[in-house]
Order: sequence, then C-alpha cells, then structure tokens
Amino acid sequence: MGGRGSGGGKGGGGGGVAKKIPTGEGITDKNELINLYNSISGNSNLSVEQRVKAMHDIEERIKELDAKKQADLKQKRLDALAKARAKRAENKKNGIKPEKKEKDPRRSKPKMSMDSTVSDLKYNLRRGVESDGYISNSDFRVEDYGDSVSVQIRYLGKWKNPSHARYEEDYDWQELRSSSGKQIDKVIKKMAKQSGRKITWSTSEKNWIDIDIPKMRGDK
Repeated sequence: MGGRGSGGGKGGGGGGVAKKIPTGEGITDKNELINLYNSISGNSNLSVEQRVKAMHDIEERIKELDAKKQADLKQKRLDALAKARAKRAENKKNGIKPEKKEKDPRRSKPKMSMDSTVSDLKYNLRRGVESDGYISNSDFRVEDYGDSVSVQIRYLGKWKNPSHARYEEDYDWQELRSSSGKQIDKVIKKMAKQSGRKITWSTSEKNWIDIDIPKMRGDK
C-alpha cells in the first residue's frame, strides 16, 4: 500500500492551494476598499509581508478611483460648458437675448438705512396718496421677517367693492381704485430710487397694503 502521499506534508508543495488575499479587485466603492484595507491591516493570520503588499494594492485602487472621479467631474464640467456655449450661440443666432440674473440684495449697499427708508416711506405715502380717512404714522405696522422688512397700512387710498359684490356691506376683498394704485406706485418708485432699495407692494384682504423691502448689506 502506498504511503499517505508524497509531498503531502505541512510544508510540502503538493495538493494544497494557497488562499488568495483580497486586494479589492473589482470593487468600485471607495468605502468598501477602505473597510477592506482596515480589515487586512488588522488580520493576524497574514504575515507582515502579505499585509504590506495587500494594503499597498488596495491603496493603489483607491487612488485609481479618486483619479477616475476627478476625471469624470472634469469631463462633466467641460460637457456642461460646451452645452452652454452652444445654447448661447443658438440664442444669438435666433436673436434671443440672455436673461439678466437678479442681484442678491444682501451683496449691495443701500443709499439709505432701513429706518430712514421706512420713515420716509410713511411720510410720502401719507402725503402722496389720497385716502377716504385720515392716515397717521401710528396706522402703519412694521414687521421684521429676517431677510426683509414688511410695512403694512390699512385703508390707505380709496377702495370699492367689485361688481359682483356691489351691494354688499363690510366686504373683505374690496378693490383698490386705479387712481390710488397709480399714486402708491409713484411713491414706491420714488422711494426705491431714493433709497437704492428694491421695494414692492401688493393689496390683501380687508383693505391692507403690504409693502416688502428686502434687506441689504449693512442691515441688521
């Protein structure tokens, strides 16, 4: 009977197949490679030489992934730039002018402080807009919303019921007369130019006028 096999000993070169040490081949997720790197570095079943080689290979794969990511991002930027240039050229050919981007008011400095703007706005609205009743400074309500200041005033100007509610009393959604709207518009435009601020206004329920003033550089 033959022996147990020639070369079958512990250190022999016979039938045993050495287990392959994972080095991240085929892995495309950086976090997975980092986890593998950490597991290899703490694996006491591997020799120092095996760990060093495997960790080096994993580091190279991580570098390759980072380089590919940067190359992809660069290509995306170039593609987007080329697309934007082509769009601009097409618009120019068709006579379409580019839209102007609205400036962030926070980056610009106004000509007047917010307090002075609000104070002058009240004064000019009282003087420049005809109302059915007397309007005083105490009738104005000023609220700070963080990014903007709202100035609200009730019964400024002259109001009327819409045609479908002509005979209703205490109607909540009266319409501002066009003559009053023009007077308010004139004051708002004057104050916007004088203060260097963007000022808009609108009407709301129960005869309120709402005026919005976005904050600018230097406003608290």
